[in-house]
Amino acid sequence: MSDDPKVIVDWREVEQEAAVPAASVAEGPAGHAPVTEVRVEDVAPEDWDRMVLGFDDVLQEQIQSFNEVRRAPDKLRRLAVYANDMLVGAALVRLVKVPMFGCTISSLRWGPLWRRTGRPATPATMELVLRALTDELCRREKGFLMIMPRPDPDMEAVPGAVLQRLGFQSMAPLSNPLRYFARVDHGPEALRANFSQKWRYNLKKAEAAGLETELVEGEAGMNEILGLYHEMLARKKFVDYSPIDTLAHRLANPLEVLRPRMFVTRKDGVPVAMAVVDCCGDTASFLYGATADEALPLRAGYALQWAVLCHLSRQPAIRWYALGGGGSATCPLHQFKRGLVGKVGVILHELPPHFIAEGSCAKIVGRLAMSGRALRDRVREPLSQMIPVRLGR
Repeated sequence: MSDDPKVIVDWREVEQEAAVPAASVAEGPAGHAPVTEVRVEDVAPEDWDRMVLGFDDVLQEQIQSFNEVRRAPDKLRRLAVYANDMLVGAALVRLVKVPMFGCTISSLRWGPLWRRTGRPATPATMELVLRALTDELCRREKGFLMIMPRPDPDMEAVPGAVLQRLGFQSMAPLSNPLRYFARVDHGPEALRANFSQKWRYNLKKAEAAGLETELVEGEAGMNEILGLYHEMLARKKFVDYSPIDTLAHRLANPLEVLRPRMFVTRKDGVPVAMAVVDCCGDTASFLYGATADEALPLRAGYALQWAVLCHLSRQPAIRWYALGGGGSATCPLHQFKRGLVGKVGVILHELPPHFIAEGSCAKIVGRLAMSGRALRDRVREPLSQMIPVRLGR
């Protein structure tokens, strides 16, 4: 929990509001006129990315330019939720059709989007959006909907409470659910003072080593990033599950704000560490990273993340920096991130996937699919713990 006086959300109020039933659709979300009409509309792929820029909770997994590289056009569906003709929510859903059983499994990763920029965000809004999506994808189409709730440092208690009220069932808890969020809406002095004593000590050592970090762009920057990344994979023989193959396509997005930012730390001109950071909405996210063998004694990771934090602190719309997971509470990555988020950051427990279905056939097929997914994740989890480049993404 953050003790920073600049925090807008009062955690006690959020938890109290999430614990009681939200306003009904007829009453409408707090701060808005009573809702008389709710509708869900499909959105064309070419219109999606521009539309979701109006949400504070937009992130990579809900962007068309990320998903269209990984899924065929007929495996994606983009839905906008309107209340009284006002856009209140959105969801980019991945589809798995099961013709033999006549049903569709819809997968919503770290959605839906429901925090409109410049408008109050309340549990009632999220419930209205989720109820509309559930009616569309499950009840109207007799399908199965699986949601991976997004960890939100300002609304930690809300997603779980809303999903439970709507009848979603939870899968097994994640084996390593800790997720780390650093506050970045401060100046450099306040950012530095927030680190743990050990983190500041290591940062001083990195600065004394003469490291330089640069924001790189274009094809040359991407090639430098990918070169260091693939060199590390080959050197450490890691199994890579990350979607870094989407980076080139995302960098070509005509909307500049949706292009990831790339940072490279060098020693005497030689790259020793890199990071790719998403800067959508009010929360930046660490996507990919890599280090050379020389990085550890140079403490290059400290210099790299310090440069990223300073860059993010100059972006008015960004308040948080999501660092992903860190494995067990005793591993070095956990200690690194805990020291970085410091006193005013937040460490959350990510909720496991939740699901809901309409019709016995959809329930059976969906449960089988979720069981297969859980088995796959149990096999992949030990490997992913060895992959520092993923950092939980």
